[in-house]
Amino acid sequence: MCERISFFMEQRFKIFIAYHINEENIATLLSEYFQNMGIPKDFIYLCGLPSNDGKVINIDEINTMIKCSCVNIPILSQKFLESTFCTNVTGAFVFDENALLLPVMLPEISPNMVSGFLKDVYRLFKLDVNEDVAYIYDAVQGSLDIIPPSLTVATNSMNAFINKYTVTVNRITKKSSPTLISSNSAFEQLDITTDDEMIVLYYILANQVLEVSKKTIEEWLTEAEIYDVDVENAFKLLATIGYARYHEGILKIDIITFRRWSKMSEELLPILTTCVSNHTVLSAEIFEDMWYNDELNTTLKLFTAYLIDEATPVLTCRNASDPQIHNIISWENKNGLPNTVSNNYQKCLQVFEQNNLIYESDWSIHGNPRKYNINKSFYNYILSNDFPHRHELSELKIRN
Repeated sequence: MCERISFFMEQRFKIFIAYHINEENIATLLSEYFQNMGIPKDFIYLCGLPSNDGKVINIDEINTMIKCSCVNIPILSQKFLESTFCTNVTGAFVFDENALLLPVMLPEISPNMVSGFLKDVYRLFKLDVNEDVAYIYDAVQGSLDIIPPSLTVATNSMNAFINKYTVTVNRITKKSSPTLISSNSAFEQLDITTDDEMIVLYYILANQVLEVSKKTIEEWLTEAEIYDVDVENAFKLLATIGYARYHEGILKIDIITFRRWSKMSEELLPILTTCVSNHTVLSAEIFEDMWYNDELNTTLKLFTAYLIDEATPVLTCRNASDPQIHNIISWENKNGLPNTVSNNYQKCLQVFEQNNLIYESDWSIHGNPRKYNINKSFYNYILSNDFPHRHELSELKIRN
């Protein structure tokens, strides 16, 4: 393996991180790690690229940023390798002789899945290997010619990053692992092979319905905390079975097919339930991961204390005069707290939404969120008698 040496040019000050839009959490973690190591946020360009679905991307901006980059880091995933947008950007990286190329593989990728120059010429890195993470930082630090942090800061930052990365990848793996179907199961009699189909079929059989809308399924998935399900794909595939039809967002199963499925439901449902479970990531578990990985700062913990004290399952988000903000200020005054939560309310909502603790439930005519619902398992968990952090939150309110 050979690696090109970056020629640091005055105008080349960017770290270009390219990723498939599904891997935004990974890219954000890597960006935060670099920032914790002393690299200015303005030096990092995050570029989320879509699948081959015709979505518009800003090609001019991407070309400009490539010309400004001294280090290019593509995050290789299955979806990344399948995307023409992603592979085209990677091709531009390969032929950019003035920037260092550091390809990163997610756990789902093995070297034999990578082809061309990336496999034959470049070293492939893993973000859960200490030596690889250290190498990436050293290469970035050398290209930018910045002062490295102390050994203690560097060690702590790297360990925290790898822990957070591992937790995040485990969540993704749990959500995206395909459901294995035994060879002697009832599925041999059905033409169903994808998790998307199985999860929609679970809903149909569990609720005994012949007809279901895309909106209904999507709302159920959100409320049940089930992720990575392509409802459109499921409906199109299920519509090819028997005399089923998919039209204007409604899937209608013909009665003969439905009765055949119902007769097999005793054998089908255990497998379908497993599939649903594989795609379920409870917000209560996410919160615990965040807590024990020190991803919750004082403001976010106080925001959690507010949610517990007020016991509200819905949060409004309209403008600066939103009654929710006034309610938070009243809570802060009652507890003798500064206006930390009320001043950072939008940021708290953003972090909680990004980590699937809350979800948008109502929008303005312009498409902006006006209301958030707290995910059920998280809400029930923080209000339960078994919630283990009540004492610490009480102490935090006293200290602040």
